[in-house]
Amino acid sequence: MSMVATTASVARAQRLVGHRARAGRGVLWAVLLVALALSIAPGLYMVSLSLMDNPQLFAGRLVPWPPHGENYPRAWVASNIGRLYWNSLYVTTVSMVVTVAISALAGYGLGRIRFAGRGLAYAIVLVGLTIPLQIALIPLFINLRTLGLLNTPLALIGPYTAFGLAFGTYIMKGFFEGLPRELEEAARLDGAGDFRIFAWVMLPLTRPALATVAIFLFLQNWNEFLFALTFVTEGRMRTLPTGIYALLSSEFYGNYPILAASLVLFSVPVLVLYFLFQREFIEGLTAGAVKH
Repeated sequence: MSMVATTASVARAQRLVGHRARAGRGVLWAVLLVALALSIAPGLYMVSLSLMDNPQLFAGRLVPWPPHGENYPRAWVASNIGRLYWNSLYVTTVSMVVTVAISALAGYGLGRIRFAGRGLAYAIVLVGLTIPLQIALIPLFINLRTLGLLNTPLALIGPYTAFGLAFGTYIMKGFFEGLPRELEEAARLDGAGDFRIFAWVMLPLTRPALATVAIFLFLQNWNEFLFALTFVTEGRMRTLPTGIYALLSSEFYGNYPILAASLVLFSVPVLVLYFLFQREFIEGLTAGAVKH
């Protein structure tokens, strides 16, 4: 009888543990679903708003019916968004490519090559991560005005590159440090120099890190507003954030559906880039977190 009672007690304990585990998973899923709903609700409402007209908006509707798809071509024409797209894409891509290239070289030097002052150089890089954009705004404006670079692409490419180097170098150094020394030693035995080892052996292995840095910098530069508003004031040179902002008081005044359509068009490249490279981006972030 005692054996039967013990077995029954164990079975009850196992069922109780199972119920608690399922309840815990249910609570976890509920929290995650609420967080997901709160995250995507503003984006979904912006898409819905972009398909409304003003009477539907002021009537408090959440779903546009009938939908007004003509808002998108009207927004494209009214904001001259093709020009804004080109300016943003050009400035963002050039600054991202230059920053990734320099960060890869700096990360390889700090992570794989021993030299005097390496610790001090890396400390300077870490300090660069703590400098806010607002501190450099006035000195940069004075320097750019003195050099005659205001209202030119270099007025944004230079600062974007400079402020992205600290993050890019930090990520790339961690990746290069984690690569096996045997690969480098084998390449040296074959007669390869430092640059060839970097370009043909080490760099291809850091694709997740390169994707992480590239996506992060692209998103940061694409959405950057303060420098673009201060250093570029001519309409033909504006980027998307400042171009749409400038139109709030003219073509888009009081026409919120057209503004929402413009914002949806503004968000498309970022979403496409993330979904194309999300695997490399997540691998880069997780690997960097483990190594540091």
